[in-house]
Amino acid sequence: MNDVLHHLMELQGLDSQLSHLESLKGDLPNQVSRLTRDYNDIQKQQEETSEKIQTYQKEKNAAEMNIKALEGKQQKYQSQLFEVKNNREYDAVTQEIEGVKMEISKKETQILELMDLENELKKNQEESAQTVENLKKSLEEKKKELQGRMVKTEKEEAALTDQRGKIVRKIEPRILAAYERIRKAKKDRAVVPVIGHACGGCYKNLPPQRVLEVRAMNKMYLCETCGRILVWDEKQSGDGE
Repeated sequence: MNDVLHHLMELQGLDSQLSHLESLKGDLPNQVSRLTRDYNDIQKQQEETSEKIQTYQKEKNAAEMNIKALEGKQQKYQSQLFEVKNNREYDAVTQEIEGVKMEISKKETQILELMDLENELKKNQEESAQTVENLKKSLEEKKKELQGRMVKTEKEEAALTDQRGKIVRKIEPRILAAYERIRKAKKDRAVVPVIGHACGGCYKNLPPQRVLEVRAMNKMYLCETCGRILVWDEKQSGDGE
């Protein structure tokens, strides 16, 4: 058990150093993530807006073609007025002409509505273009800043990660799982030394007998207050008697 506890102490030391390196990045990873998400969202909105504009343009073109066809129809009916032989035929042709005119009017109204919708979307697209540009610029700046900080620490981080892997392989899975669970719950500090007569994590005093037991380093003990793994470190623990 003595070796296991020393492995856990070493593992905790490596994890603390890795956490420190991660903290040097500050909030930059989160900032990059947020900016990337916002940039992708607004890009998607721009694409959807472009698709809507294309749809409105197609509908407008179709309406214009319908108007041309209806105008041809109207001209045909207009020419038939000169061929009618009685009032009944005249009224029938006139009714057809009026019907065509109504259809043309509906199509013209549709075109105007489509033009308004298209212009509104284009206006929104132009206004959001600056937002897209600003987001892109901010994202590039934050990525560059983050990359700069990562370059400074990547070699040290790689070395620590390699050492960590070697230590992890020496620890039983069940003990390692317990360590990881405690570390996650206690903000990366799973293993703490006894300092004087107190837990080095929560600083609550320990019974003298427990201090002696921890000092022996032949069994794993958890702090009854905070649940961290207690160890004896000659450099930090001092004289626990």
